[in-house]
Amino acid sequence: MKNLCADLTKPLESLEALYKHLCKLSDVSYLRSQKIENYISEKVRVVGEIRRLADDTSDVKALVYYADLILRKSAYIPHDIAEAEDCLMRASKEGSAKALFTLARLYSGKYEFGYDAANHEEDIDRVLNELKELSKKTAYADFYLSLYNIEAGNEAEGVELLEKAFSANIAEAIAFKAHAFLTGDIDGIDKDGKKAYTLFRKAYERCVALGDDKLEEANLKYEILYHMGCMYINGWGVLVNRHTGRCLIIKASEKSTAAQQYCSRVLLDQEWYDGLKEEVKNLDIDSLFEGSSPALDFGKSNSRKTTQDNTDEAAQSDDGVKRNVFEIVRDKVTAADKSEDKGQNIDAFDPMAQFSDPDANIKVHEYEDEYEVYMADMERGSGGHDRKEGTRFKDVKRRSPKMQLEALSKEHLDEIFKPLDSLVGLNHIKREVRSMVNLVQLNRMRETKGLPSIPVSMHMVFHGPPGTGKTTVARLIGDILWEIGYLDSGHVIDVARQDLVGEYIGWTANMTQSALDEAKGGIFFLDEAYTLSNTDDTRDFGHEAIDVINKYIEDNRDDFICIVAGYKDEMQNFMNTNPGLKSRFKHELEFKPMDKEQLMAVYESFCDQYKLKLSDNARSVLDKVLHSAHRKGLFHKSNARGARDMFERMLVKQAERLSEDVSNIDELDLSTITQQDIYTPETVKEGNVTFLSSNNDD
Repeated sequence: MKNLCADLTKPLESLEALYKHLCKLSDVSYLRSQKIENYISEKVRVVGEIRRLADDTSDVKALVYYADLILRKSAYIPHDIAEAEDCLMRASKEGSAKALFTLARLYSGKYEFGYDAANHEEDIDRVLNELKELSKKTAYADFYLSLYNIEAGNEAEGVELLEKAFSANIAEAIAFKAHAFLTGDIDGIDKDGKKAYTLFRKAYERCVALGDDKLEEANLKYEILYHMGCMYINGWGVLVNRHTGRCLIIKASEKSTAAQQYCSRVLLDQEWYDGLKEEVKNLDIDSLFEGSSPALDFGKSNSRKTTQDNTDEAAQSDDGVKRNVFEIVRDKVTAADKSEDKGQNIDAFDPMAQFSDPDANIKVHEYEDEYEVYMADMERGSGGHDRKEGTRFKDVKRRSPKMQLEALSKEHLDEIFKPLDSLVGLNHIKREVRSMVNLVQLNRMRETKGLPSIPVSMHMVFHGPPGTGKTTVARLIGDILWEIGYLDSGHVIDVARQDLVGEYIGWTANMTQSALDEAKGGIFFLDEAYTLSNTDDTRDFGHEAIDVINKYIEDNRDDFICIVAGYKDEMQNFMNTNPGLKSRFKHELEFKPMDKEQLMAVYESFCDQYKLKLSDNARSVLDKVLHSAHRKGLFHKSNARGARDMFERMLVKQAERLSEDVSNIDELDLSTITQQDIYTPETVKEGNVTFLSSNNDD
């Protein structure tokens, strides 16, 4: 492959091409097709090209585009807020209304960089005054002032400014107003499907007349086509025509992120998709609109519940902040499209229904959670991986990738390792993780010198009893490898047998594949892995899950780590069930049962966390309890969990003691643990005092 480099003669197109190439470097098939042998080195090179272009160009659109990538915390781009602010300042000096608008949003705390509007009131006033002054020269300033006011809750003033930009025939203003009619989420603009469709048509025609170069939003035409495609598919303000809708969305996917995701998630698996895509390449888009007419206004329909009601949700992000037409967060039209070939009645809205029997039993497709496809949150960035939102792992927090261009200093690494180093014991585990990170660092140094990288396998086996910190260490490893840029997200998908093995034939492979896909960019942590292989029953589907995991590890060697965990002997048997497993897992980390000193340290860490102090007598009793319990093996199968259980029982005993005289309790009483508060699983002697087993109280 010929190296893709920055082109200062076409800065915006060059930036877009470089970033598109950068995002594809996590796709193994793309790497093979482009004959890229070292994807990490290529990432470093491309990021360098992007930053060099941003430094050297004076092109306003390119500067705003790069600043926008940083502010959205886009994948693989260094999140340097000072660099983004500098680009916007340079663009604003050239008269860019969008740059001023973005600066105002930055100072108002709309991006996740810790800006507080209260501390930047002067900056906000200065930028808004510059926008108002600029409005004397261009109506684009009125448009962006309207967006700022609407987002800030000043909708009356925002709508007034929007009308000024609309009257000046600003394509972006026309499209934004069309979207407002579609959703009805702005005061003063009622939901009206017919008007929404008409204005989207007008905005598209205006884009064609001006050309992309004359638009502030370079991809506006394609975003309009995407939204019109959704309207055709669902009958939102226009008669239902799924063929037209699909054609529009496929055409929009040339530059619209939302359309690209719709195609990949909904249309790609259809057998007709490739043929239709080829037809659309040379299609005259205007021909699709011939004969189309707006449907009856769904905004003033009767009381029947239709799926149009969901457009309100589709136009709003999870945090409830209203977005403009260029920042639609999610779309719910995909369920209807997926179900068409199954013979279901999935027409979201029948515009002729108002002329039929008013008591007719009209079937309306109801969206269900498992069929909803949420479009990437363009405000936060997609993290580099397309994925369908499921219900099993929806609470897992994913992070944007960190691009580390060179090896980190020892001081920086020590800071990253602090949470792991603070764990009680596990010294051999900490050394092993350090060794793996050092190898990653070595590869980074080799790549910067143009040397080939050394193959690194990070898949691990954790064996040991419960309560020894296996899950905690897995999460901390994810954090560390994300910090150094090895993993894109570093999140952990924690699964067990019930998450992977289905009840019927065919379920297991899909369930396991889905869980593995969710772990892309992070860690797949399989606890009690041996339960997948602890039976010789040929009808058990656990072995099928093992085969899927084994193949996934082979096909996805980068940006994914698999950790399997369980008891030592059982894990040895598990590794022997499949000939390929042992070669996949290069690191075996043993989590040994905790000794008395370590259990005491865990116990004391709980006390420190809740600002509790053990009296000398209490510490002496606790020491004897832990020594006796450890000698008899009472904690061998619970370890830190057993210590926590003792700690929680201690709190109960302290509460019982203090409840006898609540009128004279002070802060010292609340923060002091006495010897009679210590939970004793068995009888313990302390000098002349015998502490009977607390189990007698249970």
